[in-house]
Amino acid sequence: MTTPIFRNLARIPALAALALLAPTLHATGGKIVIKAGRIITQSGPDIQNGVIVIENGRITSVGADTKAPWDAEVLDHPELVAFPGFVEAHTSRGMDRSNENITVTPFLDVRDSIDPISFYFEDSLRAGITTINVQHGNSCVIGAQGMIVKPFGITIEQLQVRPQSGIKIVASPRPGASRALQAQQLRGAFADLRRYLEKLVQDTKDGKDTARREALFQGRDMDKDENKTGRAMEGNANWKLKGFEIVPRGEVDDKQEPLLRAVEGKLPVFLYCDSAASVLLGIDVARENGLLGTTTLVLDGDSWKAADQIAAAKLSVILSPELVYSERDPVTGKEVRTFVPGVFDKKGVHFALQSLNQSSQSLWFQAATCVAWGLDRKKALDAVTRVPAEELRLGKRVGSLEAGKDGNVLLLNGDPLSVKSSVQYVVLEGDLVYDRSKDVRVRQLIEGVEQNNTAPSGAVEPGDVCGDEHKEVGGDPTKKDPGEKKDETKPDHDHGGKKD
Repeated sequence: MTTPIFRNLARIPALAALALLAPTLHATGGKIVIKAGRIITQSGPDIQNGVIVIENGRITSVGADTKAPWDAEVLDHPELVAFPGFVEAHTSRGMDRSNENITVTPFLDVRDSIDPISFYFEDSLRAGITTINVQHGNSCVIGAQGMIVKPFGITIEQLQVRPQSGIKIVASPRPGASRALQAQQLRGAFADLRRYLEKLVQDTKDGKDTARREALFQGRDMDKDENKTGRAMEGNANWKLKGFEIVPRGEVDDKQEPLLRAVEGKLPVFLYCDSAASVLLGIDVARENGLLGTTTLVLDGDSWKAADQIAAAKLSVILSPELVYSERDPVTGKEVRTFVPGVFDKKGVHFALQSLNQSSQSLWFQAATCVAWGLDRKKALDAVTRVPAEELRLGKRVGSLEAGKDGNVLLLNGDPLSVKSSVQYVVLEGDLVYDRSKDVRVRQLIEGVEQNNTAPSGAVEPGDVCGDEHKEVGGDPTKKDPGEKKDETKPDHDHGGKKD
């Protein structure tokens, strides 16, 4: 096993290479035009020989007759297919550690654990995933606050799409715990919140300044706090706290404040269940605490057997990467296989898919598997674009190619569900950030070409020309070609990557 000091030394070349990406984040100067032989918009009929215009990171027009601004950069590829960037509805990858030893941690934030140079993000970009919801792992009771990111950047700020995107709640027993203990601790966390708030109200009525002293201990100045006024408790919880309006919101302990926001419907909830029994527990806890309207179920195991209850609660779901559930018939002993997306489709439940891995079984593969099992093609594609975007409260920004949405566009060399297709270019918020022809790792694997390249695989550097048919995208045109053959006398660079 590599010792920590040598592991850190191995990461230095990768950090130096990623530093080159910073100037390219806004390399196009605000305008880019994409011309493709076919545009799959996911919002209407496909467009043949269409044009997509992106200005200041947002799509301004999509159509066959759209005119390109004279001063825009142009990606002219009539042989390619344009498609909206895939949306990963839920993952715990891309962090240095996905779980904590403490079972209730709503006060933590995964942004402090996300590793911007994780190879997970590079693989996601290569697979065409442009929006990722990173959430706490499932070995908890109530986890940290999550974060929605894009897979390109060298700092958390550059990756960030939406901070505090939701909070993880787990109804399934974590490793080493029984189902009864998990249920008690889950209900107990909300009971503790209620008791804490009741005491806060009583202390305020009695004129005690316990909360103010606690705020000062945490480094918060109550006199300057924006939340120094109170308001009545909001949300749809079965329990309502009378008199809470007298408590300045700034006096609420930081350890309890995120869970309070969840109860008030201001913080989305991702509720993990690995069985039908845990689904029933999760729905019960969500209903009691007013979370049903903001909850998305993250399902695993035989949770599909509670599809009727899920449909009755009007919840949407994120399905396990294992799309086919196998079990033995207790009477005949024969193996029974159930296509899980088909179950929810028949019940009218909206569902999103998750990647099994970022290489061979990414979101396109999951959608293609659904089609192979008989699911309607449009529904399969929606499950990796529009539906997850809506579940992440980003439906107005991503998930389809239409005016007003983020300029996240993939250019593929075939149908998005074909095993023969691959992502050739990725435009992210109007910036060309990936070019397969310059993907060092792909070229080495497929063509056996080794390169002494200083930039991450597929990254578009200043001065790169991304194809013969379109213009150069920013930078110094005299820059040395990163595709130049390496000097075989020099040692290979160790990029110090780590598996997620």
